[in-house]
Amino acid sequence: MKLLAVALFLGVVSASSLAQHSPDQDVIHGIRNASNAAIAVGDVTGFAVSLDQDFVVVTGNGSLLSREAYIAAFAKDFEDPHSVRFERIPDSIEVSRSVPLAAEHGHWLGRPLGRTVIYSGTYLAMWRKTASGWKLRSELFVSLECKDAAACDSYRRRYGATPAIRAH
Repeated sequence: MKLLAVALFLGVVSASSLAQHSPDQDVIHGIRNASNAAIAVGDVTGFAVSLDQDFVVVTGNGSLLSREAYIAAFAKDFEDPHSVRFERIPDSIEVSRSVPLAAEHGHWLGRPLGRTVIYSGTYLAMWRKTASGWKLRSELFVSLECKDAAACDSYRRRYGATPAIRAH
């Protein structure tokens, strides 16, 4: 019986240590949450603050954008109350032990304000620890699902995406 109790105790201790996050992981998660909140309310300055000066992104449709072009695209979308707003949900954040970088892997959702999710996919983000704190160096988004036929058709026309994106 004592052996079972010890095994259970060690299992609980191991599980709780795996669930703990480093301070850097917590900071990155907080920055991501603030960025998501800024997107939700259309705050371009709040969104842009997390992006490093040499930030680049590959969007869900495969377009490569600079920091300035990415911010401009969000600013334009924020002018339209019916535009799709995006949320990035981290599944894991790994901080490098060798260089001042971190990798965030997660999934993303896109929905017009007050409506259900239309688009979704996966992403990978590279974070860099700078003199100003953790900043996004790059992001790669992949669109995996589109749940509205009209929105999917519009997306393909707008971005030239291949017909592989289908409504489910």
